[in-house]
Amino acid sequence: MTTLSTPHSPGWLDVANGEHLVRDALFLAAFLLTWFTVTPFPDLGEQQSLAAGTGGDLLGQVAMMLLTAALAAFALVKRLWLAPRAVTLPLVLTFVAFAISALHSSYPDVAARRLLLSAFIVFQASVLLLLPCGREHFARLLTIAAIIILAACYFGVAFIPHLSIHQATDVAEPELAGDWRGFFTHKNGAGAGMVLLIFIGIFVYRAWSEFAGIFIIVFAGIFLYFTHSKSPLNLLPIVLALSYVVPRVRSAFIALALILGFPLALNLASVGSVMFGPIHDLLTHVMSDPTFTGRNVIWSFALDHVAQRPLFGFGFESFWGMPDLVADWNYLESWGYRASDAHNGYLNLAVTTGLVGLALSLWWMIAQPFADYWRGRALDSDRALTTLFLQIWLFALCLGGFESVFFAGGSALWFLTVTAIVGLRFQTLAKSSEASAC
Repeated sequence: MTTLSTPHSPGWLDVANGEHLVRDALFLAAFLLTWFTVTPFPDLGEQQSLAAGTGGDLLGQVAMMLLTAALAAFALVKRLWLAPRAVTLPLVLTFVAFAISALHSSYPDVAARRLLLSAFIVFQASVLLLLPCGREHFARLLTIAAIIILAACYFGVAFIPHLSIHQATDVAEPELAGDWRGFFTHKNGAGAGMVLLIFIGIFVYRAWSEFAGIFIIVFAGIFLYFTHSKSPLNLLPIVLALSYVVPRVRSAFIALALILGFPLALNLASVGSVMFGPIHDLLTHVMSDPTFTGRNVIWSFALDHVAQRPLFGFGFESFWGMPDLVADWNYLESWGYRASDAHNGYLNLAVTTGLVGLALSLWWMIAQPFADYWRGRALDSDRALTTLFLQIWLFALCLGGFESVFFAGGSALWFLTVTAIVGLRFQTLAKSSEASAC
């Protein structure tokens, strides 16, 4: 197979000359489906967000399967040899633990269906990275996707505000009235999405077009401000600072300490506030709302249930919102029974997949990417790409202290987090192959 190579194109992005239209279509379909889903601009005034249910979104499932089949067919025909190498021992063991938790679930069919969806996401993210014809092509495709997303969000705010801005008539959280959400279900999802677009804008600025990069950054930043989403707003400068400092640190130990330090601190401040009295007392003195808008109740509820099934949990993605849990609630009980998730990614994994599932997933989500990042840095991997992946990865690890972002089906943040994890690995593999060839 003839390869197209440029000085600015990492080896794992080099592809055969030709089928650009198919590659572009598959890339944009995979990228945008995760952001828009099949039901953008939901009406929160009619949505029964607190209702129990085990059914899935049939249209979304069909779209996911068709897209996965199309990507698989393309990967097979074009012999994208790097895609299977995204499957590593930590990932395999993580899914084994998740499967065991699914077998012990009260809703094994729900858990199995959502586990399959998670596997599809890993596969799609892996193939997505192999579709562009080089770094600049990757940047152009991201620019097109980012402009489509921003245009849809601003169109919604301007022309269908009742479906794009939180309203006082919303069923679940009327107190959010006035906060922008675009085509997302919630302002927090919109806020996280805008942060991701800012990272993409920085990459586009460095890799292809300064004008396009600034355009994306500015309009994503404006939208982010009007979401009033506290966690993304507060984490953005932290992640930007980390992504600047970490590549300049020569010690692997110090770099790892910086990467782990902020997520650990955020988890101690959040879940730690209901586990340790001194932390709670400290937060009471320094914060106006030490309950984190009522999340402390959910964290206490989740910790109690981790203690009930510590090894493999209550089943992968089959605990929160399930009929038996919701049916057990009454006005005297914790409203954790009615929560949609643990509002903490790490705790959410502990409840649903147990401490075994949590430990193995951390191996894949943290230890492996850091090892790949450090090896890739030693091999002089592409700096713009590495920074993009590093920023997305760090943001997810930090936001996980307040939102259940890990292994969340239909989440743009999780999809791009997987893309970043796999991308760091692909860079290392490609550079290692170049080094061995020399």
